[in-house]
Amino acid sequence: MLDTTVSHYRIRELLGEGGMGVVYRAEDLRLRRDVALKFLREQVSQRPLAVERFRREARAASGLNHPHICTIYDVDEDVGRHFIAMELLQGFPLQQRIAGAPLEPALVLELATQIVDGLEAAHSKGIVHRDLKPSNLFVTERDRVKILDFGLVKLLEAHPDVSPDATTASSRAPETAAGLVMGTPPYMSPEQVRGDDVDARTDVFSFGAVLYEMATGQPAFSGRTPGLIYDAVLNRSPTPPGHLLSDFPAELDRIIVKALEKDRRLRYQSASEIQADLMRLRRDREQVRVDRAPGRAQVIESIAVLPLANLSGDPAQDHFADGMTDALISDLARVRALRVISRTSVMRYRGSRRSLPEIARELNVQVVVEGSVLHAGDRVRISAQLVDAARDRHLWAESYERDIHDVLKLQAEVARAITREIQVVLTPQEQAVLGKAVTVNPEAHQDYLLGRFHWNKRTPDGLRRGLEFFQRALTKDAGYAPAYSGIADTHLILSVATYDLVPPSEALPQARAAAQRALEIDETLAEARISLANVKARFEWDWAGADAEFVRALELNPNYAYGYHCFASHEATMGRFGEALAHQERAMELDPFSIVVGSGRARLFYFARQYERARAQCRSALEMEPGFWVAHLLTGLCQLREGTPEKAVESLERACSLGEGLTMPLAARAAAYAESGQRDRAERAIEQLLAMSRERYVPAYQIAAIHSSLGSHDQAFEWLERAFRERSETLTWLGVAPFWDLLRQDPRLADLQARVGLPA
Repeated sequence: MLDTTVSHYRIRELLGEGGMGVVYRAEDLRLRRDVALKFLREQVSQRPLAVERFRREARAASGLNHPHICTIYDVDEDVGRHFIAMELLQGFPLQQRIAGAPLEPALVLELATQIVDGLEAAHSKGIVHRDLKPSNLFVTERDRVKILDFGLVKLLEAHPDVSPDATTASSRAPETAAGLVMGTPPYMSPEQVRGDDVDARTDVFSFGAVLYEMATGQPAFSGRTPGLIYDAVLNRSPTPPGHLLSDFPAELDRIIVKALEKDRRLRYQSASEIQADLMRLRRDREQVRVDRAPGRAQVIESIAVLPLANLSGDPAQDHFADGMTDALISDLARVRALRVISRTSVMRYRGSRRSLPEIARELNVQVVVEGSVLHAGDRVRISAQLVDAARDRHLWAESYERDIHDVLKLQAEVARAITREIQVVLTPQEQAVLGKAVTVNPEAHQDYLLGRFHWNKRTPDGLRRGLEFFQRALTKDAGYAPAYSGIADTHLILSVATYDLVPPSEALPQARAAAQRALEIDETLAEARISLANVKARFEWDWAGADAEFVRALELNPNYAYGYHCFASHEATMGRFGEALAHQERAMELDPFSIVVGSGRARLFYFARQYERARAQCRSALEMEPGFWVAHLLTGLCQLREGTPEKAVESLERACSLGEGLTMPLAARAAAYAESGQRDRAERAIEQLLAMSRERYVPAYQIAAIHSSLGSHDQAFEWLERAFRERSETLTWLGVAPFWDLLRQDPRLADLQARVGLPA
């Protein structure tokens, strides 16, 4: 079947085979993602009862959205071939992980806790697996367990979540009829062997058999024939693990023995009951480890929230999962005692196969949060796990579910739980912020998340689409402060020199009004204060007012990388290079893989005339994103000041090619033409920009820069005066930008700096 198309799936690779089915890796041609396709064997497809059982597996599992249950996307038939499309997993079945040898007790506890968490979720929906075994438990490359194959599932007739139709169908199916033995012999419960009715306790027994095998490396029940295995299940107790292994935890031994009680009335009565004992044992073992360790226990000071997985199966919901990731990061970022990695840097790990210790080393953090989001109808469920990254060891796991109107309360509740678990002491202000009872219009919140999704692309089209979604959010909730902040940020970026898509006279009043409105609604919103600070610094030239807003914003959100980045730029324009570099380094710590923050560091080195360091920083940015035109621009500007205009032309040609008609790279290239002796090409560039100005906004500052390089100082100052009247943001760089060193001896430059309010 390789390289054939089934329905809208292209078969790529055989993954494995079982008694009833064959599994392939395939590409979903509609959604452009890899999936696993499980096909019934051809001979099995001829048996109606087997087909019904196969479909029942899909129906049961598709209703379970949980981090430790394999997600079912689709069930279909194509030319008589029945198949299920499901989540593609990377790793190995637990059977291969055990491979006849005991696992370390810490890993046994880690995996066992995840398995019972998934079982508890299934049982809460009235679903019993009935075929739990190591080959139906998949361990990913990060030691995360996924439960597979709910093919022998039975819906509990008494459970309120089960529809009457489903219950009737289940009870009538011959596979579930009393007296019929179904399952895999070494992992079946006594009631299964006898053909009695089963309930959730049968999964507890099977889990006990799996737990025994993880702990000892050998099955709990074995024999040369199925009959001998059935006899062992019914009449013989396995040797307790503590009798087979030295130093085996006594409490874990007790848990296994209780799970394998043949009388289900004496067994653990639920997955949640056994989960509580496992988690208590993990806590106690960790406490012993801490008590025995020299000195104090480790203080947690740094954390990263990895992208929350979208469990809906709908790629259109990716923005919602990203938005919830953003929100959780933002809530934790308000805690001054923590260093919280920013969104830009964690998003690169979406779908990554790197281990958690690798990710933690790259981000330089101690603990990592990973989890998932399910948005279905009017409900939102977040499942989160806290992991000690150095040891790749679970510290805490929990799931939360709320009405969509309470989504902000939900994310704050998760943030509070995390701070409690890592024992961070919150200030009264931080407690108040994380404890605020906030409701939100779900449609407005969805539009806001879509707005940030597009805004973060930082493309002209992305910025415009982001603005549309922010404005749409306000039509549904006129008091939604984050949407005003998004509008302010968008107008600011549209009018800065990097994009120059909108005249400052048009964009700035709207940016200021939106930022102020956001702060009227929520004065603690750090993002809006940074927006207002940028308005004051870049366009109003209110330097003292900008300082105050930057300081206040970073008090409210001491982990706001973009805020430190903006503050550093402001301080550099004022000639405070020591403070600027310190704040830029802080931004880099919080957002190490942001090319925007990295280019800000390069610009500081450029302003400081440290051209080699600036170019090195640009090279680092281009390693992450070769198409980042700003890095090519800064490289060219450095080469220009280093006296190699021919090299500068090459770099700036690349910036123009990638900058899609933006005026800044065009003007910089023209300046390089002028300084390399190609005056005619520089003059033609001026004509090109003037022609463009009849169709769109072209900053006067750019034309002034070309005249300066041509040696036409009078024309340069004429265009700088126009830039002053435009209130151009780029005039804030007059005092520090090396580009204007050609005019430093002219008193008109000092006069212009003074009118802008810059220090001499």
